[in-house]
Amino acid sequence: MAAIRGTPPKWKVQVVEELRSMLMKYPVIAVMGFRGVSSSQMQRIRRDLRGKVLIKVVKNSLLEKALDSLDERFKRLKDFLYDQTALAFSNMNSFELYRILEETKEPSFLKPGQVSPVDVVVEKGPTKFPPGPIVGELQNAGIPAAIERGKVVIKETTTVVRAGEVVKPEIAKALEKLDIRPIRIGLDVRAIYDNGVILTPDVLSIDPEEIKEQIVKAYQNALNLAVSCSYITGDTIEILIMKAFTNARNLAINACIYEKGVICDLISKAYANAISLVSLLPDEALDDDLKRFKTEGVRVEERKEEERELKEEEKEEEEEKAEEEALEGLGALFG
Repeated sequence: MAAIRGTPPKWKVQVVEELRSMLMKYPVIAVMGFRGVSSSQMQRIRRDLRGKVLIKVVKNSLLEKALDSLDERFKRLKDFLYDQTALAFSNMNSFELYRILEETKEPSFLKPGQVSPVDVVVEKGPTKFPPGPIVGELQNAGIPAAIERGKVVIKETTTVVRAGEVVKPEIAKALEKLDIRPIRIGLDVRAIYDNGVILTPDVLSIDPEEIKEQIVKAYQNALNLAVSCSYITGDTIEILIMKAFTNARNLAINACIYEKGVICDLISKAYANAISLVSLLPDEALDDDLKRFKTEGVRVEERKEEERELKEEEKEEEEEKAEEEALEGLGALFG
């Protein structure tokens, strides 16, 4: 029986229903472009992501119908349907999914007639080519090439095409000869739907190490603030007790409060003050006991100075030893 006019083909209805079911099943869905991705690269991507991410190439019109059959949260994805579109379905964290999809991109050559998304710079220096027609090909592409010592060299660093410019055939050919792959081709994430929230690449493209450093810095600043204002938490209580103990001890020493915990420090402080006072007086102003005390104080200071010098010498020896061990390690590493 002939199909009724205006009735969509059965296969389209099935595709829309399948898309609708998958959109409802998975909490995290990426809308991607795949312009320029070869079939072999797409196969590698599917194979590498098997078990983690389900990738499905879709027609924009059929996906739009599937989205229209769902609630408003899904309909916002229609803003990202253009050109060639693929979907990635997953249960993983949206930021992790974005990172994995970005890693599918591979260095690629620019093609003739393509609009370059980046500035392409050819650095000066020698090439692998012997003298031949390659010199003319490079020069024709605007690359200053010459022959030196039996090799083709680039005389100056040159920007051969700028971002937004159309790539000329001679430039594309020269870049391919030089094996310069200035762009990365792969799945290009436009947006990720995560349980009703739409995230775009400007939000998703974070540096995990940088975020870790920011969290550590924020924690340290918060801890310093809490300690400074004596705000008691599980993280600050031990520090605050130690701080209170130190302040109380210093106060007792400075105020000469005779308590068991500071009496030794008070005696040491009195002894040091006495030595300092006696050292300022001439010998004729001192009796025999004070002279002996002064002499003993000088000896104590000399011993302290000797101990300081000895510690500095030991420290220098340890540093020299560490440097020698590091050099020996480098020597063993590089043979």
